[in-house]
Amino acid sequence: MERPFIDLRTRKPKRIAGLLVFALILGACSLGSDDDPIAGNENLVPPPPKLRGGIEEFPPEKRITTPADGWFDSGCDLPFEYIQRVRRGRYADTRGPDLLVVPQVPHFFGAFSTTSHSGPWKYVQRVPLVFYGPGFIREQGDLEADRDLTLADIAPTLAELLGVELPKSHVGRPIDGVLLPEEERAGAPKMVLELVWDGGGWNVLETWPEAWPYLRELMEGGTSVRGVTVGSSPSVTAAVHATMGTGTFPKQHGIVNIPMRGDSGEVGQSFPQGTPKYLEVPTVADLYDQHVGNEAKVGMMAYRFFHLGMIGHGAYLEGGDKDYAVIANTLPGRLETNSDYFQLPDYLQDVGGFRRDIKQTDAEDGKIDNVWRGESLDKKQTRRHSPVWVQYQTRILKKLFREEGFGQDEVTDLFFTNYKQIDDVGHVWNMLDPAMESVIESSDDALRDLTTFLDKKVGENEWVLILTADHGQAPDPQAVGSWPIQMSELTTDVAQHFGMTYDEMFQDQQAAGFFLRRDVLEAKGVTMEEISDFVINYRLEDNIKKGQTPPDQYLDRGNETLFAAAFPAEKLPKIWSCVLEKKPSS
Repeated sequence: MERPFIDLRTRKPKRIAGLLVFALILGACSLGSDDDPIAGNENLVPPPPKLRGGIEEFPPEKRITTPADGWFDSGCDLPFEYIQRVRRGRYADTRGPDLLVVPQVPHFFGAFSTTSHSGPWKYVQRVPLVFYGPGFIREQGDLEADRDLTLADIAPTLAELLGVELPKSHVGRPIDGVLLPEEERAGAPKMVLELVWDGGGWNVLETWPEAWPYLRELMEGGTSVRGVTVGSSPSVTAAVHATMGTGTFPKQHGIVNIPMRGDSGEVGQSFPQGTPKYLEVPTVADLYDQHVGNEAKVGMMAYRFFHLGMIGHGAYLEGGDKDYAVIANTLPGRLETNSDYFQLPDYLQDVGGFRRDIKQTDAEDGKIDNVWRGESLDKKQTRRHSPVWVQYQTRILKKLFREEGFGQDEVTDLFFTNYKQIDDVGHVWNMLDPAMESVIESSDDALRDLTTFLDKKVGENEWVLILTADHGQAPDPQAVGSWPIQMSELTTDVAQHFGMTYDEMFQDQQAAGFFLRRDVLEAKGVTMEEISDFVINYRLEDNIKKGQTPPDQYLDRGNETLFAAAFPAEKLPKIWSCVLEKKPSS
């Protein structure tokens, strides 16, 4: 039954039992937040046509006010590619949420000042994938494949280049047409560098098309694979990097999110203290290193331990050795690793040039005032999110390559790195803020710097670069008409509806769904199906905090439903069967 029109200017505020901490980042990333949940960003640029096409416009005729007829229909009615991505992102045990949710396009979990990027939608799933390396990679520009491609196809393509056979359980496949035929290759590359622009999906790059001229050069001089998607949901860093590293999805490799339920039954980190015990399958780096008797140099530099899935297990695996794992975390001199399974050279704590990088970033706007984009460069967060750390990370990488002799013998060395700043800026300021253009430009400059270094130190036509992103981003909600679903409000409302407090009902939550206290639900006689049905019927007007006045563009939209689907995770096989039955035969 259609709900009556609700004017949010005249509605009475509902009573709220208490305000939970808005720990939104929900397993996506660690974000900052604004005290004013409705604050806009005066620096945002108007959304260009390509951006609107990426997130899908939300005109009145597409706004949904009639929810699905129950939890089962909500899942069964999802597009095939959505439920396929959700299924691939679900490990067989209880590591992920007990109750899965999929917001209606274009809504997402977040706030007006903070966005997330976890979901099966096209705009966060589309990512670039570039292979470059004269003598090894075809020089052809765009490559349109005749099948669906995902980030699980990177590892098998790399394995083919290295001459390593992956186990049959690895679901990714080599991408045809990327590598030169073996007889035409110049032997084996001395080094392969795999580089991830975290959060640099196509909808971000298309929003700032002039900010990455060097990447465009590499695309044209190598192979730019088109039509690639992440392939699984949630589209979050830990899960996706493990997919890149292993050639499998979370369904196989076991890393379903940044936080996930561990062996103890509690929700904790996917790589606790840098231990890769939850990564269930070997990476291509693991297999290759043992294939060459651990004679290869293998390394990684990234921001947190949850990036370890792209390199693998190090000495945790029997027969493995201590690969380089450099975890940047915060500031110079505070690099870390797990020394039980990986190594970190001490000299990296003292790489020079950090003050110079701060001054260079400070001068970007033509003034030396210790400010970047209105933020003090004395703040640790500003330094980490800005071009400062892009430049300094590049210094660290070159120091490590030089001192450890990467690419200096006939055994191919492997290095994997993640540049986190594009993702950070998207969360803190939004992908439409000019800060995004600045940090993409600095990332592009760093890319040129690294490849120039490889030409000089490893040798021209002696190395291969693979560049990709782990997901796209959500634009400012007001630019595209989306409602940022406030998790604390939703979970408070759910708990109140069933006569419980948040702590009684929930163990944790993330953008993919809820970790529930099953014993409490059973004692109270509440089923996950009932909770799912409540979420499906949840409306925009229900998600407004007491005393909060939405921006004008939402005032006549209170009766819109916020969720396309909500269902118990244990029912996913049943829903998958239903979706398969409805899928048109190809």
